[in-house]
Amino acid sequence: MGSKEFETVLYETNEETKVGYITLNRPEKHNALSYQLLDDIEAVFDHVEGDNSVNVIVLKGAGKSFCSGFDLKGSYYLTPPEGGWKYKNSYDILRKKIYAKYTRIFNFPKITIAQIHGNCTDAGCYLQLCCDISVAADDAVLGHPAQLWGGSQSLPLWQMYLGEKKARYLLISGRRISGKAAADMGLVSINVPRDKLDEEVNKLAAEIARVPAYGALHNKLAMNTALKIRGVDALFEYFGQMNRFTRFIPDRPPRE
Repeated sequence: MGSKEFETVLYETNEETKVGYITLNRPEKHNALSYQLLDDIEAVFDHVEGDNSVNVIVLKGAGKSFCSGFDLKGSYYLTPPEGGWKYKNSYDILRKKIYAKYTRIFNFPKITIAQIHGNCTDAGCYLQLCCDISVAADDAVLGHPAQLWGGSQSLPLWQMYLGEKKARYLLISGRRISGKAAADMGLVSINVPRDKLDEEVNKLAAEIARVPAYGALHNKLAMNTALKIRGVDALFEYFGQMNRFTRFIPDRPPRE
């Protein structure tokens, strides 16, 4: 297997199966999205796009969790810039450093599979939603508990994929659910036993990687374009702006 290491991300490839593996590598922090991890995610996807040896990408996390969301100790999303959040700096920072990550993965020109175990919450759940297929283990815990602080989330895919009632149940209550419940609701594609997660994802990725690369891309473009006809691009922009404005709601408690 080939490999390339970033500061907080590992990238490995299996040339035989034509599958690449992106591993979020902050296990001691449950792969919380810090400044560096957010930068490394951008860098690794740029690198992978030019890697013609792989047709499918698996996104997963090292340690006990897939991704627990943004790092409360410091990230582009949560940490105010010098002088505090203003209209212009919130637009510049969040659009470039946060919201662009979601559409980058959603529109990525290779098939993406999220391999989920442990915590997959808040922005971690966004990452898996932006992948084409999500496989969750029995021990996975998914949801958006950050909604308990109030304000708008920033991803339109909840309502598109789950339907209004189920999306509102999760996004208004902030409740977390199991991998099995997530599969039943449509938050992920399928649920598998924890001890079979690697095996099942590797098998699925290898099967898909055998599809001719341009044929797989054409299929993905067709499905994504169908969502764009339904307005998903405008909704990405809309929910991003509504989430940005959340910073200006008076008397909103700080994240701790």
